Amino acid sequence: MAYEDPIVNEVRKARELILEKCQGDMDRFFKFIREEENKNPERLTKPAVVKKSLQKVSL
Repeated sequence: MAYEDPIVNEVRKARELILEKCQGDMDRFFKFIREEENKNPERLTKPAVVKKSLQKVSL
């Protein structure tokens, strides 16, 4: 039995709703995603920030 992750399920449901709104058109889907990202740039993680934070972790 596969583990059910509620967050993953929520993300998948949101993706499906956006795809429906875009009538399954992937160009429209990605355009919509980019527009939403541009509305909230402070909520996006920059690659350099991720890299720096990973360097602090001891494995």
